[in-house]
Amino acid sequence: MVSFSQLRNLNPLDFEEAAEGWHRVSSAASEAKDRVGKDIVAKLQHGLAGAGRDAALERLRRLSRNFHYVQIESGLIHAALNGLASELRAAKKKLNEAIADAEAEKFTVKPDGSVHWVFQPELMPLNPEQSTTADGPRVVLNTDPQRVKAQGYADRIAAAITDANEADVHYSQTLDRLKANNNLNVTDSDWADVQNDMSALRKSAGKYLQRNDIPKGKSPAENAKWWKGLSVDERADYTALFPASIGALDGIPSDVRNEANRTVFTGTRATYQTRLDAMPPEPWPQWVSVGGPYASMVQSDEWMAWNNKYHAEEVRAALKGMDAIQNRLDSTAKDGLPETYLLGFSPEGTGRAIIANGNPDTANHTAVYVPGTTSNLSGIEGDIKRMTDLWRATEPMAGDQKVSTITWLGYDAPQKLVRDSPQSHFADDGAPAFNSFIDGLKTSHDPESRNHLTAIGHSYGTTLIGSAARQGNLNADDVVFAGSPGVQVGKATDLDVPRGHVWNEDADGDPVPELGRWGHGGSQWKYRGGIGIIPSDDLFGANQMSTDTEGHSNYWKYGKRPSESLQNQAAVVVGQYEEVKRAK
Repeated sequence: MVSFSQLRNLNPLDFEEAAEGWHRVSSAASEAKDRVGKDIVAKLQHGLAGAGRDAALERLRRLSRNFHYVQIESGLIHAALNGLASELRAAKKKLNEAIADAEAEKFTVKPDGSVHWVFQPELMPLNPEQSTTADGPRVVLNTDPQRVKAQGYADRIAAAITDANEADVHYSQTLDRLKANNNLNVTDSDWADVQNDMSALRKSAGKYLQRNDIPKGKSPAENAKWWKGLSVDERADYTALFPASIGALDGIPSDVRNEANRTVFTGTRATYQTRLDAMPPEPWPQWVSVGGPYASMVQSDEWMAWNNKYHAEEVRAALKGMDAIQNRLDSTAKDGLPETYLLGFSPEGTGRAIIANGNPDTANHTAVYVPGTTSNLSGIEGDIKRMTDLWRATEPMAGDQKVSTITWLGYDAPQKLVRDSPQSHFADDGAPAFNSFIDGLKTSHDPESRNHLTAIGHSYGTTLIGSAARQGNLNADDVVFAGSPGVQVGKATDLDVPRGHVWNEDADGDPVPELGRWGHGGSQWKYRGGIGIIPSDDLFGANQMSTDTEGHSNYWKYGKRPSESLQNQAAVVVGQYEEVKRAK
């Protein structure tokens, strides 16, 4: 319990200084995590091989995760102490104002918080009503006005103490949660509990920081302005309390989004793994034969009931994608790969993931790739590989300039080839988010370095890019389409892209362009038969690049060296258009 004297003598700065100490702990843990992950692990991966190296890598990655856990929990303590200081400062201000007002009117506030006054008969007002007694009329006096005033000041003092006690109770309970088991291993259960710690602290810190204060539905420029207007402590505390919201903000620095999204990712992955581990054994058999002589295999009733109850396939699918992301996070410096930046993540629906090879804020050349039909979190591994291969093909061409290649799974892609892929709403619904992301990259980019940005789409991903360029301002310098079923317009100049900077690849044996033109092709009404025009048509007006790959999924093929299909994309990404081999 906070007493009157404690609140009166309290100095909120003491809590803020303690918070700053925890901020230093969090920062030190972050630096240690990065040193282990970026320096030590990177060197081991780059220069050594064998069982001893693999065992060392496993232990070092565990150490890095432990430092990450310390960083996050210390960050929560920092936010809690700042929140407590903020609420106690408000309560102390309320108390000081009540005391000052009482003393200004010559009341005495005693050490226990009670208010003393002196009875002054001359200030007692007469009651206009009179009563009659046996001795004649009698004047009735009203209640002592000094006592009424004293009670008002006492009530204000009590309210301040109540506020302080409520803050003390809320934050003491929350701070008591922020502790780890005394061992050398941070388990999945520990990581999963971080989400509960955040939730508890959000309830306590509602008067200090609120999720609604974070911009929502604003432009990247507005997001950046809000972020720049925060103090260092406020930035740290918003990131600690609301990492998912901060990680989704287009326009703020990529390293901030990366830290926030890694917090979300690590906690989510641990939660899903904990859920999977807690499931009872899977019923057997999963498949049974039905139908007599024309039997078919169906999943057993027991298995279906088990899966419906525990959502096992959904959990496994999400974990498959998260494992692929973790593998990329762990492979920095492996085969020369740059640091990974996790710029977006969510397991909801078909999943979201935005993974950058290299920091786009400092890159001279950035490529953002949009995958197509059937893309989801579960299958993100292939899309990540396409962009690591593009980085490998592009980096040697860039010379001393920096390159960043990004996998952007930031929309609900069609999941069924026949049912979903002919529909346009997947592209139209996802296009505004793509435009916002591209604008965000431009906003957060270092103004001191050149920023050449290329949007690359595959299959239905080209339709989304086309919709983005049709609906709004696509802030890209070049656009590359591969295996496009159509981009909703009939000519390249209808896209919001600089004239002459629309590029297309159509490999032999790729059936998607011809099949898709009837759903997503554009039109040029002045030409007979000008309906269903796609980027592969000469009439469209794109720069047609040569390909040496076959089929719909090999445009990023990388063997001992990059394929011509991939090398042409790399030349566009670095703006070396003279190196692009044109289709004959």
